Amino acid sequence: MSKGKKASNIFMYGLMGMLILGLTGFGISNFGGSATSVGSVGDEEISAEEYFRALSQAVRAAEAQGVTDISLATMDALGIPVQVRGQLAGTKAMDGEAARMKLSVGDDEVARMITASSAFQGITGGFDREGYDYFLEQNNWSVSDFEETIRKEATRNILQASVAAGVAPPEGYVDVLAQWFGERRSFRWVRFDAASMGDDLPAPTDEEITGYYEANEADFTLPQMKRITYAWLTPDMIAATVEVSEDELRAAYAERMDQYLMPERRLVERLVFGSAEEAVEAKQKIDSGETDFETLVADRELALADIDLGDVTESELGGAGTAVFGLTEPGVVGPYPSDLGPALFRMNAILSAQETSFDEAREALQAEFGREKASRVIEDMINDLDDRLAGGATVEDLASETDMELGTLDHAPGVQHALSDFETFRAAAETLTEKDFPEILELDGGGIFAMRLDEVLEPRLQALEEVRDDVIAGLQEKRRLDLARETAGEARAQLDVGGSLGQNGAVVESATKVTRTGFLQSGDPILAEAVFGLEEGESQLVDLPGAVVLVQLDEVLPPDAEDSQIAIFRSAVAQQSAQELANDIFTYYARALTADAGIRFNDAALNAVHTQLFR
Repeated sequence: MSKGKKASNIFMYGLMGMLILGLTGFGISNFGGSATSVGSVGDEEISAEEYFRALSQAVRAAEAQGVTDISLATMDALGIPVQVRGQLAGTKAMDGEAARMKLSVGDDEVARMITASSAFQGITGGFDREGYDYFLEQNNWSVSDFEETIRKEATRNILQASVAAGVAPPEGYVDVLAQWFGERRSFRWVRFDAASMGDDLPAPTDEEITGYYEANEADFTLPQMKRITYAWLTPDMIAATVEVSEDELRAAYAERMDQYLMPERRLVERLVFGSAEEAVEAKQKIDSGETDFETLVADRELALADIDLGDVTESELGGAGTAVFGLTEPGVVGPYPSDLGPALFRMNAILSAQETSFDEAREALQAEFGREKASRVIEDMINDLDDRLAGGATVEDLASETDMELGTLDHAPGVQHALSDFETFRAAAETLTEKDFPEILELDGGGIFAMRLDEVLEPRLQALEEVRDDVIAGLQEKRRLDLARETAGEARAQLDVGGSLGQNGAVVESATKVTRTGFLQSGDPILAEAVFGLEEGESQLVDLPGAVVLVQLDEVLPPDAEDSQIAIFRSAVAQQSAQELANDIFTYYARALTADAGIRFNDAALNAVHTQLFR
């Protein structure tokens, strides 16, 4: 089999899989009327079943993208039915053109495609006739109708491939993009940070404060917020009131004895050798000063992390334990036997034994077990709280009648408050409306809450006195940034008269032969955009958050011909642009066929489909 034929087969199998997946579960028998066609393109009819299936699939796709209201009105607003009818019209126009050209695939090809489809393979890997028949029955397909659908799908793809075959991007297109992608630049820059400017700035006057406030009102305007009344309860709120018995605490202490009674340990590395002779020779070289432990590790092409044992007890070291624990300061001992062979052991640090008595651990155990018991207490409360709310209790009632605590907050994304750290609350608050009744929701960590939306607060400019400190801080930051810009401007003026970058002692940073993408991975995108807009030898001031940068472009180089990424980029651009051109050509071709054939839709039949799908 030729490579082209094999690729074509793989393509056809993929189409079969997508077609079968799209059709599954959309069998329909009638629409309560006599019409079986919702429209036509030339002599090709668009059946009600085809429209139902295609529209159903589009609705499912909209749901997958987050559309929750799948009413006909919403779908119309999104333009989905119109899009589906347009796609079906294009398909039918292609079918009509294929028929005019007497283009089709034979029965043998249709049979081969169906029997080769993984959707109809049995447990032995062969064609499962019963599974095929079951699929047709479940979806109200006759054998002839389904096979004709497969035939037309394959024929359309042959026609599409012939229309768009051999399309290539315009001459020079790939070269221009590759030049843009791979162009290299060398440049230097000096950063003037606002934070280092104006340590002795005078305090601003009231007029300056008011002026800055009025010029930057957006910075001091609160977003639209929801005023929410809530009642909540967390384990920490009631942990101190939950009784934990002495026996429970002592049992927990005993179970964790290894955490509270930790023997003396050492931080140890182990370097294993192939024989005892090699290990002895290595130890002698260390003792004589001919080499050191790190060099031996490097000679074995290992890293220190590869031989690190971590903190170990004497018993865990086996035969080397006594020698290692006999050291009073870091050093190397050995060789001693190990599970992997003779080894040298280096001790790096001594970790003294640690003992935590029950009395010392009591407070932490009490808090931990108190929280655990409190979580169970809260969990047991949920059904009762739900019943109270169902019976008409308010959020205030929950707080007055139970251990829940009452509060009010103004919520908006990014605004900090008592519950803002909880994802469950943030998600619920975003969708909360004044029509919603309070319900018990769970928080991470075992807490619960219920809430009510009291009102929606429109964006509000905060009074100057409320944000005076923030206004002053913003004004002083602006002053420092202005000083940074002024200093950077003076440095640039020196460049213009023959000075050098950083001649006043400023730290000069540099980048050599970097591409756009290369610098973006490690540098500032704003600086990168400025650099790649300069001509060789030019300089520019670039405003960054909290700083001004003076950058000078030293050299512009073409793409590196030996860079494999350039070749990959050229290939990807050529393929993508060719595919996009082919798609455009086919789209215009299909539109022309549709226009020539003429489109007709039956509104009554369309409405019948809509009634069944959106009932």
